[in-house]
Amino acid sequence: MNPYMAYEAVNTKIITKKGHILKSEMWEKIFNFNTVDQLSDFFKNHIEIKKVFENLNTNDLHRNNLESLLNKYRTLELEDLIQYFSGPYKDFVKALLIEAEIQDLSLILRKISRNENLNGVQNSFIHSEKYTEINFEKLLNSRSVQQFAENLKQTVYYNDLRNLTNEDLIKREFHIEMKLHLLYYNNLIKKADLLNKDDERISKQIIGYKIDLENAQWIYRALNYYNLTPEEILIYSLKGGNKLNYNRLKKLCYTKTMNEYMKMANSYLKLNFFNEIELNNVVISIDKFMIEYLRKGNFHGIGSILSYYYLLGIIIYDLTSVTEGIKYNIPKEKLKEYLAFKI
Repeated sequence: MNPYMAYEAVNTKIITKKGHILKSEMWEKIFNFNTVDQLSDFFKNHIEIKKVFENLNTNDLHRNNLESLLNKYRTLELEDLIQYFSGPYKDFVKALLIEAEIQDLSLILRKISRNENLNGVQNSFIHSEKYTEINFEKLLNSRSVQQFAENLKQTVYYNDLRNLTNEDLIKREFHIEMKLHLLYYNNLIKKADLLNKDDERISKQIIGYKIDLENAQWIYRALNYYNLTPEEILIYSLKGGNKLNYNRLKKLCYTKTMNEYMKMANSYLKLNFFNEIELNNVVISIDKFMIEYLRKGNFHGIGSILSYYYLLGIIIYDLTSVTEGIKYNIPKEKLKEYLAFKI
C-alpha cells in the first residue's frame, strides 16, 4: 500500500470526472450550438466546468476569455485531486501545475518586452493561486524585464531569466519561452525520480511518449519555419523520450531534407506520424496519437492522474477549436476533422 496516495479514491474520482467531459451527449449538444454565447451558457451550467465561471462577469465573453477559463478549469481539476496525495507524490502533481504557471509568466514577459499595458492581464491567468510560490501581484508591478527577473528570485525560474534585458527579450522571446518549456519537463522528470519504482516507470513512460510526440512536432516546425541551426534545434529538444534518445534527436536535427526527416521520424517512433496528418495540423496529430495511447494504456494509480491531465489538455484544445469554428461559421462536419476527440 502506498502511504503517499489514496489509490482507490483517486481512481474513482477520475473515472467520475472523465464521465462528465467525455459523454457523447455533451458533445452532441455542443455541436448543435450556433453562437459562442450558447456555448458559454452551456459551460456556465456544466457540472464540472461551471466552477471557473463563479464570481466572474461573463456578459461579454470572447474566444480568448473562454480559452483562458477552460485552461483554468484544468488547473482547478489538479487542485481538486492533489488532496489525495502527500510527500513526493504531491510534489509530482504540483510539478504538473508549473506548466500553467509558465504560460502566465510568458504572457507577462511578452507584454513587458513590447511595452504593453499590464492592466487586466490577470484575467487571463490560468496558474494555481493555491499552490504557486510566486508573487504574481509583485510581478505585475514590474516596469522592466530586469525588475521582472529580480522579482523571481528564489524561484526555479531565476537562473534562466536573471541576465535578461529588455533588448534581449525582444530578440530572444522565442528562446526564453523554449527554455521555460525545457525547465518544466526537466523538473517533472526529476519529481518522477522520487516516486516508487512502478510509479516512476509508469509516469516516465507516459511523459516519455508525450515528449517523443512534442519533439517530432518541434523539429518539424524548426526545420520548416524557423531560422535555427541544427545545434539550436537540438538544444531545445526535450530529453526523456521513450524512442527519441539524444543520438536519434541529433540525427533528426541534422537531416538534409524534410522527406528524410519525416521518414526517419516515422521509423524511430514506429508510427505513421507524418503519413496520417495534414502537415498544417501537427498539434492535432499529436493529440490524436496521444488520446489513442492513453485509451489503450488503461492506466491506474499515478498513471491515472497523468492520463487525465493530458486528456484534459486535449479536450480543452478541442473545445477551443469548436469555439473558433462556431464563431466563424465553419460547417460542423468540417469542424469535426480538426478535433482529436472523435465525436
